[in-house]
Amino acid sequence: MDHEVDTLLSRYERGQVTRRQFLTTVSALMATNAPASAAEPLGKVEQLNHVTLFVRDVQKSVRFYQELLGMPVLTKQSPGINLQAGSGFLGLYPVPPSDSVSINHVCLGMRNFDAEVVLQQLEERGVPANIRLRGETKELYFTDPDNIRVQLQDVKYKGGTGVLGDRDP
Repeated sequence: MDHEVDTLLSRYERGQVTRRQFLTTVSALMATNAPASAAEPLGKVEQLNHVTLFVRDVQKSVRFYQELLGMPVLTKQSPGINLQAGSGFLGLYPVPPSDSVSINHVCLGMRNFDAEVVLQQLEERGVPANIRLRGETKELYFTDPDNIRVQLQDVKYKGGTGVLGDRDP
């Protein structure tokens, strides 16, 4: 951009472009080279779709949340279980042996979500992301500035067998 501005300034100084043309062109150059933070949002998050916890004992955690908060089983995704929480869900999965119990990730739901389009938009903004297939469903993941794992998904996603809205028996 600096080279383009220098060239434009030289042309202005030689009288080859008007002051108005110079200012308009510089403004346009500045707008096209604006930092990513000035860009439009990727889309509107409409829900907290789910949170996935890595726990020591899945069945013990299921009993805890069901008995204390009345959360019914929404779907089973071996080796975990998803409990219904309003329009979203809470995923409970066994912690890998070498890890600690944790919040594995948070999933935000967007209407008409297209993983491939959003992946490209994230990459254009310098945000590393990846898509993982679960059955036929594309799950998009990235990390925030504090290294918290974030998943984006369609609002219809219910954590079933990989198809939006599917529920296991």
